Amino acid sequence: MNSFTSAFSPESWKPLCDAQGQLAPKAIGWSPRPQVHCALPGHYGRRKRWNHWCITTPQWMLSLTLADLDYLGYGAAYFLDLETGHAVAHTQLRAFGRGCQLPDTPLESHEFDHPRLQLKVDEHPGRLRLTVAAPDIGGQPLQVALDIQRPAHLDSVNLVVPFASRGFHATCRQLALPTSGSVQLGRTQYSCIPGQSFAALDFGRGVWPLHSHWTRAAFAAPGGIAGNFGSGWTESSGLSENALWFGGELLHLNVPVCIEQTLQSPLAPWRLSSSDDRAALTFTPRQHHQACPQLGPFYADTRQWFGRFDGVLRDPSGERVPVNGALGWLGTTHARW
Repeated sequence: MNSFTSAFSPESWKPLCDAQGQLAPKAIGWSPRPQVHCALPGHYGRRKRWNHWCITTPQWMLSLTLADLDYLGYGAAYFLDLETGHAVAHTQLRAFGRGCQLPDTPLESHEFDHPRLQLKVDEHPGRLRLTVAAPDIGGQPLQVALDIQRPAHLDSVNLVVPFASRGFHATCRQLALPTSGSVQLGRTQYSCIPGQSFAALDFGRGVWPLHSHWTRAAFAAPGGIAGNFGSGWTESSGLSENALWFGGELLHLNVPVCIEQTLQSPLAPWRLSSSDDRAALTFTPRQHHQACPQLGPFYADTRQWFGRFDGVLRDPSGERVPVNGALGWLGTTHARW
């Protein structure tokens, strides 16, 4: 077992909640490694659990969501050919989270199982195997088999935030995970390019209010350069998920990052800027995807843009680090759930 998993075995992790399901004060805050066990006793109907994966390569992108909202299980796959612009998507819902197995830590196997969509992640020391099977996505079968590495030196964003409504959320953002393998869509095979293909995990567990909204952007580039930026869900907490990676080392930005679209147009560029001048970026979308799973009066309207980031970062010493065409995405969610 490598140092990443052995140093953070679940037996030594802090509990997110007490036995009554109330947020444990010692869990609140930020860490560069996962250390919170996210079991959620009580709060039935308000608990939201998800694992979202996004794989970026110079030729294609793949977005996968596995979610358990207590009353609803949700699995989704979205594939985008960056060279042709061709995109396919498939979503499946399951009552009461049936078929959705999501653990309480970000280093465990998980899956969503439905006859028309299987998403599975098998964890091993220092690596994981991600597979997807869908018999019909955009009229074609989809098969995915990816090997994703977790380098022992690579930090992540781990954050627990209390909400004003007495709810709370815990997240682990893992970026720039080296990825190999391939995607088979119909008769076309898409392979990962060594050194230029990366996976990112958004692990989320929390107790949410009925109405919620947030924005998040992320990218990864060769050389261990990556960025994660968010707004909305951390407001009024004094905490931040904003972070930069330089050679795998994480620089936490404990300041807001302004994320705004320059024009009211679906594919208009976005600007991202931090108040400490550590990040000044432009995100140029290539493709826009919208998903809105709905059950009666409940929904989660998510819009995700895929494209490239350009601009300048400043490393821990203040040196300028250029970002040129780094692949990534930006998403917004408005939910009544």
